[in-house]
Amino acid sequence: MVNYLVYVSQARKGLGTADLEAILSKSRSYNPLHGISGMLLFADGRDGRRGSFMQLLEGDRDVVENLRATIFADPRHHSKIVIEQGEKPGRDFADWSMAFQNATSESLAGYPAFADLGSEHFYVRCQAGEAHRSLEFLKDFWAAEPRENVL
Repeated sequence: MVNYLVYVSQARKGLGTADLEAILSKSRSYNPLHGISGMLLFADGRDGRRGSFMQLLEGDRDVVENLRATIFADPRHHSKIVIEQGEKPGRDFADWSMAFQNATSESLAGYPAFADLGSEHFYVRCQAGEAHRSLEFLKDFWAAEPRENVL
């Protein structure tokens, strides 16, 4: 069994490609040394809003929790909410120290429960515990989307 955690957060204003590359670089060097795998999704902001993150972390429970605490202390994002966590039989992103995918409103449209990712309404639903099946969404989104959006 492997522990996992899925969270969402909102990017700080002005977060750009160089910031995303720095986040991924650090993740991809840190995670293999600590037995962490996972996926980071970045949804572009809408209507002048900043973007949003959804991330899956897989690994030992204590290591995942320590990494979550470190991530939640990062000032590059705010409004951090754990929306799903638990145990599962195996890793879904075993070959990735940190897979990455950009999500556009068009690519999210095929996933009605997550099409509003990044909106105020989505965060209200997350706080109310109504963002169900986020793990399945991330796996399906990764499998369906073309890889040209990968940093």
